[in-house]
Amino acid sequence: MNPSRIVFPSFRYGKSDIEQAKELAKRGVGGFCVYGGTIEQTQHFIEEVRESSVYDHLLICADIEEDLSEIIKDVPSLPSNTKLGAEDIGDNVYRKGLVTARLARSIGIDWLFAPVVDIGYQSPTFGENPIVVARLSGDYAAGVANGGVLNCIKYFPGINGILKTLTQMEDAEFVPYKHMFRRADAIMPSDMVFSNIDPSNRAMMSEKIVRELLKKRLNYKGCVISAPLFKSQIKHEASAALKMIHCGVETIMAPNDPLSVIETIEREYNKGHIVDAVIHAISNLELFTSKVVTSTAPTLSVQDCLEQLKHFEQ
Repeated sequence: MNPSRIVFPSFRYGKSDIEQAKELAKRGVGGFCVYGGTIEQTQHFIEEVRESSVYDHLLICADIEEDLSEIIKDVPSLPSNTKLGAEDIGDNVYRKGLVTARLARSIGIDWLFAPVVDIGYQSPTFGENPIVVARLSGDYAAGVANGGVLNCIKYFPGINGILKTLTQMEDAEFVPYKHMFRRADAIMPSDMVFSNIDPSNRAMMSEKIVRELLKKRLNYKGCVISAPLFKSQIKHEASAALKMIHCGVETIMAPNDPLSVIETIEREYNKGHIVDAVIHAISNLELFTSKVVTSTAPTLSVQDCLEQLKHFEQ
């Protein structure tokens, strides 16, 4: 049981070192989050780290809110979630999830950190009506599943609930999350502080939000992953990672200094402090790997997928 597996470093073109990434793959990280390359560069990176990995299949993640154009330079953008939610025409949201997943799979990406299921105009979500957001988020997740990749709903507990009471959030922000629990492969808590619930910690580092609210009060039984740490500008990543693990977060995504995080997690694991948490997290990752590897979804050519994206609204 390798505790390094619960860490997923980022690979950022122009900033990250491919040789270091290959060493991390050899060390046993569970996967990578890719940023900023072209399709060809991303495919080359995936091939290199998978060849170096100690596992049969290394999970590759896309940290997106709308579509793959956010992380891959030469991918065309799709209509926004807000636009599709406002139009609410036919199966457009399902199709967006499907074509996004098909392109991801054709490139070698296994896991989309999408959709955003928060409500309100301030985030890239499907609208302000909780019932509509719940329905359309389910359509998107169905498309992603039929495209053969994993999903992750975010950003719990819902950014627009930051000034609300828990009772108000029960009637609004929590509705799409509860609707999506059985369809979600994972949930990503916010990296913001919700003073109405826990004024001392970011949501993803809050015992009150992750363990007490999400897992106990709302009875979510699935996987919880961190927001990408390098985006969150966390100063002490290693201690933050341990805090998240103790709160119920299972996988640590995209730290600035993955080696320091890995070494800290390994020390705590070897002391026997987080053994159960690591075993549970790795069990989920093995399940995810099996799910994408055994998917019967067709793997289309990149060119065919790009054509589908270009003709999305026709």
